[in-house]
Amino acid sequence: MEPALQSCICTFVLILFAAATPARAARVRVGVFTLFHPKVLTFAPGPGHALIVRGGKVSVALEGGEFARCRIGHSKIECRAGERLWSATTIRAAGRGDRGEDFTLSVPGRIVRNYHGRLVVLADGAELVPIVNMDLEVAVASAVAAESPPLAPLEALEAQAVVTRSYYAVVPHRHALFDFCDTTHCQFLRGVPAAGSLSSQAAALTRGLVLFYRGAIVPALFSASCGGRTRTLREIGMHAEGYPCFSVRCEACLRHAKKWTARISLHDAAPILAHIGSEQARLQIDRKLGWEAIPGDNYSFKLEGKTVVLTGRGAGHGVGLCQLGTAALARQGWSYTRILTYYFPGTTIGNRSSY
Repeated sequence: MEPALQSCICTFVLILFAAATPARAARVRVGVFTLFHPKVLTFAPGPGHALIVRGGKVSVALEGGEFARCRIGHSKIECRAGERLWSATTIRAAGRGDRGEDFTLSVPGRIVRNYHGRLVVLADGAELVPIVNMDLEVAVASAVAAESPPLAPLEALEAQAVVTRSYYAVVPHRHALFDFCDTTHCQFLRGVPAAGSLSSQAAALTRGLVLFYRGAIVPALFSASCGGRTRTLREIGMHAEGYPCFSVRCEACLRHAKKWTARISLHDAAPILAHIGSEQARLQIDRKLGWEAIPGDNYSFKLEGKTVVLTGRGAGHGVGLCQLGTAALARQGWSYTRILTYYFPGTTIGNRSSY
């Protein structure tokens, strides 16, 4: 499911219904495996590391090849670690001294990922909710690795890192049990990238840097491909009390963005016919027909009997940073700071600690 969801970066725009809020602490709580609705989870410390697992009055240390297994029970979580088996409403795992630690988390038979931070497992109805409490910079590197297109230059990744950090730093909590999820509803996030990867370098080289507009951190947005011109929030049917997201020309997308055609019944197309260019209307149709039904908000349309034929270019809402355009500008020698001030006119770049 992840490749299809990755193309739906557009959902980020929902956070601009309201003005930005003050920056939060330099940690984020990310709900992971949210698409899998797990009933069973296993986790283990990374090689050479240890995890202290706690639940209720029980505390168990995991080392070497040891692991813990949790499954949903009757309103509680049943946890087995070594020879210990117990039930608790919450299971926590962290390094010694409650520090963040490397660990592997899995939904058996479905997905395995490596994380760094503190793990919390909650019970929510008939499923488990794994939450990784991670350092902001770890989250930035992880999201940059997951969100960025293949072979993107370092300067493009640095621009993405600043956008990602700005979003994490200032956007209000988007979920009841955690701050953000690991899908494109918030920011797509897999595991922690390798220490020497370009994504990790991009996060490290821009550590702490965010976008400012009139003294406030910008809840920055991005899309895969704007189609030749980025859009304002008003153009896609949104209103923001803070940064309006100005429209700029994007030459790379104008020349190279993928063209697409969609044919949708007059009945199914009703939301976009009522609100042309609306991101909410497009998402409403995509949720019903599939995330590729209408790839982006840059389109024109015509009627053919009871069918609406849309012809478009690009993918996503087209607001803020354009990833295709950013990669092209980076290859032309643009710095990440120049790229950011081009796609976000009127902004400045500074350290979040100065907010």
